[in-house]
Amino acid sequence: MPLSTALLQAGWLASQAPAWARFVRATRDVRAAQHSRLLSLLAVTSPSRYGRAVGLDRVDGPTSFQRLPIVDHADLSPWIDRVAAGEPDVFTTEPVEMLERTGGSSGAAKLVPYTRRLRAEFAEGVGVWMVDLHRRVPTLVGAKSYWSVSRAVRRSETTVGGLRVGFDVDAEYFGPLSRWAIGRMMAVPGTVAQSPDIEAWRRATAGHLLEADDLGFISVWSPTFLTRLMQWIGDHRDDLVLSPAARARLDRAWNGSSLDGPTLWPRLRVLSAWADGFAAAQVGAMRAPFPGVGFQPKGVLATEGVVSFPFGGLAGAEAEGGVLAVTSHVLELRDLAHGRVIWPEDARVGGRYQPILTTGNGFVRYALPDELEVVGHLGQVPRVRLRGRLDRGSDLVGEKLTAAFVARALAAVWSATGVMPGFAMLVPAPGPDREGYILVLDREVPAAAVDRALRAGAQYGYARDLEQLAPARVHVAPDAWARWEAALERQGLTLGDQKPLALEVRPAVVRALLAR
Repeated sequence: MPLSTALLQAGWLASQAPAWARFVRATRDVRAAQHSRLLSLLAVTSPSRYGRAVGLDRVDGPTSFQRLPIVDHADLSPWIDRVAAGEPDVFTTEPVEMLERTGGSSGAAKLVPYTRRLRAEFAEGVGVWMVDLHRRVPTLVGAKSYWSVSRAVRRSETTVGGLRVGFDVDAEYFGPLSRWAIGRMMAVPGTVAQSPDIEAWRRATAGHLLEADDLGFISVWSPTFLTRLMQWIGDHRDDLVLSPAARARLDRAWNGSSLDGPTLWPRLRVLSAWADGFAAAQVGAMRAPFPGVGFQPKGVLATEGVVSFPFGGLAGAEAEGGVLAVTSHVLELRDLAHGRVIWPEDARVGGRYQPILTTGNGFVRYALPDELEVVGHLGQVPRVRLRGRLDRGSDLVGEKLTAAFVARALAAVWSATGVMPGFAMLVPAPGPDREGYILVLDREVPAAAVDRALRAGAQYGYARDLEQLAPARVHVAPDAWARWEAALERQGLTLGDQKPLALEVRPAVVRALLAR
């Protein structure tokens, strides 16, 4: 990497150092950090049309703030329609720059307004993560990075009010200066997102990566993304157009059946991917081609905001969880066992919570449909892991399955059978005579073992005893990952924002998974 690019990287990290320092201070006094964030947001949200409607203009501190209603996207939909129509000052007095789509449990895409302040809040969380990681792994300074680039599958779109819908490239979450700097530190340019199809996208991505002999950091959304990309490179190694140096490294890295990552990228030091819930079982296969390379699990990121991000060393990171992004947004936690809403500093280890965000786009007390478990603390800041989605439940006849429960049931199946699939999702499906569930996976397991594990759920077991539900079935689809990704793309959803879970209920995705 040229010295000028290394200096650019160091300069960008230095520009993020204040965010890192703010977060470190927050670990010692979360209450003060959240109060400061709340007052800052009230200045631009309380005079808005929504703010006046819900009483934000009467809020003078945390106690009165918690009297405001907790909402979800359905509650805000009429207001978002007003934003899309071009009405100003709906959620905030700051201009809306564009809107982004996020997927729901029904598969219908929902719009989220983006302002400069919301993008700054995303950048705050990512900046803290990057400064901390580079402090702990200083050899990353001077090495290029790869942050998986989602393929753009949507046509150019604007709302009736003239607002753009959808980011052109993933880096638009950041401000202009950061985008400029990040673009020069990346091994794969954002223009790859404009590839016409999946094959061209993978070919372009592989080509840029293989030319980057100074690659030091790989960040992907799902472990299977990197696993499949390495397999694709191995399968297509002979027909890739590469420079002599890249070709020589690729030839040395091929052992006759697989690729050796450190030979391809001698400076590679860290891999990052989701490792919570369903993704946890895929991490081992992803890391296999990269002996000696460290791993850091990702935090919880939604289109609406940053919930958590990694912070800390690589050793043992799988168990530590990400830290709550208490300097990005105002964050509350709804205790799923007792229903009460608490502040982050009051969360207990082992507790399961739903995150409630108040963000720079004017979403106030917005409940995300995620289930978090607190697994520890960094000072006063909880460390959390994602356990499942609260809006991906299935209740055909009263069995009330959730993604978190299904994940635990499938873990029992893998333990009992000794089989560890690369892909496994339970889907609701009609049966020959009554409804039931089908486990879609890429290798065979006994259907009876699946049904037995699901019976650990009292409501599911009761429905089976009453023969309201048919026994669980198994559908083997070796290309299941490709089916899942293609189904999401057809709905115009960004793959990087879609977390694979053990229970999939979106009708279009279910149909794609079960197609014969």
